Amino acid sequence: MLSLKVLIVVGTVVASSSLLAQTETKKESSGKGKVEKPVDISEVVEIQAPSTAATKSVDEADEAITNRLLRASSGSLSRWSGNFNINYNGGSVGKPLAAQRPNINEGADSLTLQYMNANVGFRYRLNALNSLTVATGVFMTTPFNTTIKTNDPDLKDEFKKTRGVLTANDPNLIYTNLMNFNGYQFVNTITPTLITNSQQRHQGYRASGDVSVTMMKVVNKSNLSLGLALEWTGYAFDKTIGNSQKLATNVWQSYPIAEYIINDWLNLRTLVGWPVYQQTREMKPNNYTQRIMYQSFGTGISVTRDIFLYPNIQFIPADIRADRTNIGLSAYINTF
Repeated sequence: MLSLKVLIVVGTVVASSSLLAQTETKKESSGKGKVEKPVDISEVVEIQAPSTAATKSVDEADEAITNRLLRASSGSLSRWSGNFNINYNGGSVGKPLAAQRPNINEGADSLTLQYMNANVGFRYRLNALNSLTVATGVFMTTPFNTTIKTNDPDLKDEFKKTRGVLTANDPNLIYTNLMNFNGYQFVNTITPTLITNSQQRHQGYRASGDVSVTMMKVVNKSNLSLGLALEWTGYAFDKTIGNSQKLATNVWQSYPIAEYIINDWLNLRTLVGWPVYQQTREMKPNNYTQRIMYQSFGTGISVTRDIFLYPNIQFIPADIRADRTNIGLSAYINTF
């Protein structure tokens, strides 16, 4: 009797083990008599991992350029896109709506009347890091003024002939190149321009060429970035009017820059115009004068990756006064 009980217990254990082994295996295929093998969890993970990584891919342009202003001003990530650039350059802090815009740094190519312009551009990405943009827009001098208070006869004449005149704003072609070397972000541009705005046309300007290099670098993974912009602008004239011999033909510019990120949509930005050298039409080819050092300070507002607003002021650090501090607003908007 004991032997029979032992046999029953052993048989039950063997049958249970066989049933458990079958439930913990999977068929290698649906064919008959195929050998079964245990499920490998790592295989499932390996199959799913690529699809997860693919959803987190970043465009090469955004890998190269992380600075918010440089991204927005360089255009969207689409092959074809449109962009809008709106600028308002008003009077001084003391008289923000005054017709005259103080020439605080004595720039020979500075626009000395309040003005607004709105440009629209059509952009084509040659590849991830290079693009071409064709742009133009509208320009208006002193849109909010009917009179001007000044003792300068040339400025009075300019105001009289250009006030409230709506003109095409400087059609141009912009080549943009993006680069990143060891965390140093570069935006390089070449811009030939046909000058059509009323204020500069009245002074005799006809065309300009501009080459710029802007570099930014995040400091030790912090919220602080430092950089430098270098720029050359050359002008061509088709007539001489009034004191236009004192206007600039060549300007060599250097702008140290500092930015600090406050949060996902707000940052502070300042740049210093120093040193900046200019050559006027009446100067000999090898003669230049240095402009007064000025500083700009503004708040960057990142509405989205492709919409960036920048209200700012410009002043002379060595002589800070309300009547020598100008105001401005720039907006960069990229579409589709």
